[in-house]
Amino acid sequence: MSGTSESRVGKSFLALASGDALARVIAFAAGVYVGRLLSPSAFGVITFSTGLLLYFSNVVECGIDLVGVREVAHDQSGTRRLAPALIGMRLALALVLALAIAALSPLCLPEPEASVFAVYGISLLVVALSTRWIHLGLQRSRAVAIARTLGECVYLVSVLLIVHRFQDLVLVPVAQIAGDVLAAVLLWLGIRRLGWKIAPRFSFQEAKPVLARSWPLVANVLLGLTIYNSDLIFLRIFRGSESVGLYSAAYQLISFLINMAAAYSLSLLPALTRASAVRLDRDRLYRSAFAQTFAVALPIAVGGAMIAPAMIGTVFGDAYLRSIPALAVLICALPFTMSKEVDLIALVVAGRETTVMRMTALAVLVNLTLNLILIPKYGMMGAAWSTLATEVARALFARICARRVGYPTTGFSAISRALAAGSAMGAALWSARIWAPNLALPLAIGLGAVVYGLVLTALGGITWRRGAWPLLRG
Repeated sequence: MSGTSESRVGKSFLALASGDALARVIAFAAGVYVGRLLSPSAFGVITFSTGLLLYFSNVVECGIDLVGVREVAHDQSGTRRLAPALIGMRLALALVLALAIAALSPLCLPEPEASVFAVYGISLLVVALSTRWIHLGLQRSRAVAIARTLGECVYLVSVLLIVHRFQDLVLVPVAQIAGDVLAAVLLWLGIRRLGWKIAPRFSFQEAKPVLARSWPLVANVLLGLTIYNSDLIFLRIFRGSESVGLYSAAYQLISFLINMAAAYSLSLLPALTRASAVRLDRDRLYRSAFAQTFAVALPIAVGGAMIAPAMIGTVFGDAYLRSIPALAVLICALPFTMSKEVDLIALVVAGRETTVMRMTALAVLVNLTLNLILIPKYGMMGAAWSTLATEVARALFARICARRVGYPTTGFSAISRALAAGSAMGAALWSARIWAPNLALPLAIGLGAVVYGLVLTALGGITWRRGAWPLLRG
């Protein structure tokens, strides 16, 4: 069974991650267009507004995007009956928050952030109506990937057509909403074709049992967002929108990788839920997931830190060269971020949502303390070092908590092959930088990927099978 579970996770993740990666790249291209066409300050306005919006959108999700996936995987018929009430509750909450944002933004934010954020608030209605969680619970990751990609294509095309000057910033959220609406409609039609009746209805009593289990996850996500976004808020307060834009340029280059970790965790959730009936299968799948995420994240962190100058210069241009040191530090957090996601999903499967919330609250205290100490004095670099230290702490907290609820140790053997291959890749890129200091970014990426892949294969970390995808092992 374990092999089947791992195969399902892999296929689900490949479908979801490939689509999500493509969608993120398309959305990233839209952001790069805005940043290069206008200025770091304009880019800072957009990233600050979207970062702030994440708090509200996760409140609207009500934790259903995690708990709902588990509920669908565990009891499809029961969730089918509850879905309209869950969507209705989210829609009512979204309407209240969208109106509050429209009323309070001019009072609480300067321009142009106030106008941009007020328009972004409308997107909460689309978040509420999303049926993404149902599709993921049914392991229909391909449908989610296609809808997301088509939505981001609409966003990019709209931005290219209507955003040409600083005064057009308020049209960026309009373009984003248009893409989100398309994605939500496609997923809605898909779930209707499967026979789900999901017309929203407001029934708090029906939704209450699921919401009671999901609220710790909502709190956890909001606390987690404090970790990811408090640096932007502190930078905006102490250093201005230009620093926000420069720092965001570095963060944007790795944000879609962080979302890949989230995509993998959503693919792992239903499979680990089903495998948990047999402890041996559960533990084997858990160990495999940890080893695989580390093997993927490590080369990105090592290679990304070494080619950070070429990445910033090629993507954003000379106006963003001050972002290079921040990117080199931020990308080193990726292995800790990805491995932490596996432990968080393990805790959710074990029903320890409250533990997840408390663990994240502790990490928030670490992050806010470091931000208050480092950002006023060191600006972007202070924010970057604070983020890295916080992610290390979160990974440690998550591993300890997962161990306490019975998940197995992974040990050095699970990461030894990846460490050896990553070291070889780092040595190759270092040598290339000495012998060819102006090596083009695609060639540097290709060199690193080839060296890492060959060494990992030689050490038995990748198994190549005829007529099938290569299998990544710990």
